[in-house]
Amino acid sequence: MNPTAIRSFLALVMVAVGLRAQMPTAAAYDIVGTITRPADGCDQALVALCDGASGEPLCGPALQPFMLAFGTTNEGFALDWVQTIPDAAGHFQFTNLPAGNYLVVAQAWNSPLRRTNWFDQSREFDLAARDPRADTLHLLGRAEVAVPSDRARALHLTPPGTNSLRFVYQHDGETLLLGTQPQQGDPILQWLGWGTNFVRHLIGMGVIPRGDGLLVHGLPAEAYASIFANDDSPGFGALRLQFGGTNAVKIPVVAGWSDGYKVPPANLVWLVELLQTNKFRIDELLGLTNRPPPGQSLMDRERAKVRLTAPILGKEITLPTGQKTRVIDLLTALGYARLSGKYKN
Repeated sequence: MNPTAIRSFLALVMVAVGLRAQMPTAAAYDIVGTITRPADGCDQALVALCDGASGEPLCGPALQPFMLAFGTTNEGFALDWVQTIPDAAGHFQFTNLPAGNYLVVAQAWNSPLRRTNWFDQSREFDLAARDPRADTLHLLGRAEVAVPSDRARALHLTPPGTNSLRFVYQHDGETLLLGTQPQQGDPILQWLGWGTNFVRHLIGMGVIPRGDGLLVHGLPAEAYASIFANDDSPGFGALRLQFGGTNAVKIPVVAGWSDGYKVPPANLVWLVELLQTNKFRIDELLGLTNRPPPGQSLMDRERAKVRLTAPILGKEITLPTGQKTRVIDLLTALGYARLSGKYKN
């Protein structure tokens, strides 16, 4: 199946997602397993194959982990995630795999349109998602698998938890990502804030529609959510989930248009103010000598950002004013300083 044409979100992150139940490699190992389909009519299901070392979704025929492919490739379609659709009885199979360690992640959902990937942001689905309705998503499981092994030949996935939450619609085009580990930084960092700590622990994804939003089943006791709000000026949000109470979740969006959600974390207010009143050469502070060339596409600029800054996010640096801060905190404060409109550099 050809990759689905995608809009803003995948233009920023991966451009296309393709269905690849069989992958052309020289090896001949398989993963064969089953899921238990939900009994409430959520008949659309997918199983994704991830890298066992990083936990990240595998991309394209080269089976590269997501962040490696995202940070280095110049071919957007090389970021196709390796996925397959279970049959009516819940059986699925990945074939022609090299020996190694993998993660397998599955989910099922209901939708007004048939979808064959986690990130179907086609024009048709984007429009359909704006119709008032309620959607349901079931997290069906995540498992570590060594190939070859007996487990790889008879894998059965079970939901990661028993909790349910409803995610409330706030903005058009909200894509919801669910995982078992937090982001590495504030949502102002956008996709860079997800980092491998969040991305490599994904347990499911969906789109929050108008109306009654998205009801998610199978959440574990410790779970984290992140959203991407599809817009010309994209917005991001993140939250650790709390169960009980109203059972309805709103995730504040950080964006130029997100009224009331532009306030930096309390521990970084000083750094935001410092950046608003001092002219620092940020690239020099970070030791970045290779700047993206003028005229580079947004996708290529973001790949460059990941490639250049991801390895040093935890590094401590000294500012020209003498204070010390981590790179990730500097970039977070820089994002809020720019959002305030007071940053002049």
